[in-house]
Amino acid sequence: MSTDNITELPEPESSIDIFALLGAVWSNRKMIILVVTVSTLLSVGVSFILPESFLATTVILPEGDKSKMSSLGGLSDLASLAGVNVGGDGSLIKLYPTIIKSEAVLKNVLYKKYQTKKFPQPVNLVEYWEIVAKTPELQYEIGLNSLREILQVIMDAKTLVITMSISMPEPQLAADILNGTTAELNNFLLDKKTTSAGNQRKFVEDRLVEVKQDLTEAENALKEFREKNKQVLSPRLMLDQERLIRDVQINGVVYTELRKQFELVKIEEVKNIPVINVLDPARAPATRDKPRKTSIVLSAFFLSILFAVIFSVFQHQYGRQISAFVTNLRPKDFK
Repeated sequence: MSTDNITELPEPESSIDIFALLGAVWSNRKMIILVVTVSTLLSVGVSFILPESFLATTVILPEGDKSKMSSLGGLSDLASLAGVNVGGDGSLIKLYPTIIKSEAVLKNVLYKKYQTKKFPQPVNLVEYWEIVAKTPELQYEIGLNSLREILQVIMDAKTLVITMSISMPEPQLAADILNGTTAELNNFLLDKKTTSAGNQRKFVEDRLVEVKQDLTEAENALKEFREKNKQVLSPRLMLDQERLIRDVQINGVVYTELRKQFELVKIEEVKNIPVINVLDPARAPATRDKPRKTSIVLSAFFLSILFAVIFSVFQHQYGRQISAFVTNLRPKDFK
């Protein structure tokens, strides 16, 4: 193919004639109206085809009070050295978003039975989503990951307020899942708190036995010293007696404090109070979250207008150049 007959595209004019562009748009008004109409009608159809989803939200506030054992001060540090955590729950609160999405919490949420419009009988989420897998383990894994994806957890770094939300095709189901998640979170934390209190009780109980033995030995040593030394006159004997008395006093103080804390941790161990405060429980949303039909239709309407106008302007400016370029690219007959 000869390249001699290919003509170069002329440079477009530098000045833009606004009236010419408006004339081009007006001349293509039928095409613009057609494009806008078709796009708008398609967007209306798509908005009705898209599945509906309802967003439920709940707001919870973690319990920030420290346990009774945290007031022990030095004894709390001693328990930490022994491998027993008797501190408060401040660091645990920051882990709430991770705990909420953990398997320990979501497993029971996944397999809890829910009343739905889709099925006449109560079903769990695996059955509701109709998850089919080769093995029950794989089925459970798919369901757990699906629940984690739709469950949104946000914590305010300053106030520590946690907002949970979930989007489901049924409004009441979305609320039930969130409330079930809150209940499972509370059960998990309550079990951890009870276990921690049990560890605290065992630690204090063991220390109580040791200190009682030390106190008994110190008292017996003081008793024997006084029986052997009816009169304490020499400086050495006076110093020995003061040391024995001090040992009895120290062990007595520690034993008294441990007895108090032992009663406290026994009460703490049997407590069954919520460890989170639900500020706003989840309720069935009255309006759908998606699809947002008005936004879809308006977006399609304005975007189609913009596209059609840009196409008309582009065709007016460069239509001839493109046609000439395409024509010159056609193969010529060889002589």
